[in-house]
Amino acid sequence: MPRDARTPLDAHYGTADPHALRERIHETLLLEITSGELPPGTPLGEGDTARRLDVPQVRVREALLTLASQRLIEYSGPDRAHVTHTSTAEARHTATVLHGLYRTALLTAPWPLTGDRVQAVRNCAAAHTRAASAGDGAEALACALALWDTVLHTCANPPLHDAVSHLKPVWQRAHRVHLSPSDVGDADWGPFLTACATGDRTRALHHLDHHWRHIDRRLTHPAT
Repeated sequence: MPRDARTPLDAHYGTADPHALRERIHETLLLEITSGELPPGTPLGEGDTARRLDVPQVRVREALLTLASQRLIEYSGPDRAHVTHTSTAEARHTATVLHGLYRTALLTAPWPLTGDRVQAVRNCAAAHTRAASAGDGAEALACALALWDTVLHTCANPPLHDAVSHLKPVWQRAHRVHLSPSDVGDADWGPFLTACATGDRTRALHHLDHHWRHIDRRLTHPAT
């Protein structure tokens, strides 16, 4: 897990590996943004952020550029950025694209899933239920995404994996802002688990579509 950004990163971390340090900074800032610790509008000056994390400013700039490519921050000056706002419309668009990507994964995955993959899906569903019961919306959402990722990882499709990895934190932030914890916890994984166990791809696709259509309805009519 990324280190809490309120504690400076190890000064030596990445000295011999700038790429590793850049990734560590990106993960740290990403966690702060998706968790709400850095809410929309929060300024992220390169110099201030470098001093806070006790890391070189050039590595911060590289990490911020990656966040900008994910539309999680935007620059307002040469060295000044801020956390972007997220609208309901953007959340719906993100959910729609993720739905399509996970549907592609399910359509192209070797089927039926192997026994270890089916067990991994069961484990994710069980972890989701535990997190939802404990009221941990962020963990429940992470478990739900991990469940879909279990299918994704069987595809051996790097571009598909990269596209999902790029969008997941955007969706996690949008979900936290625009949906309630109950919108994560009310998922019923039973039909999907049965479909995976019996090798019924059509039924699995039906459940996936139902799951993401429910999310779209909640975004469109949040009070219902």
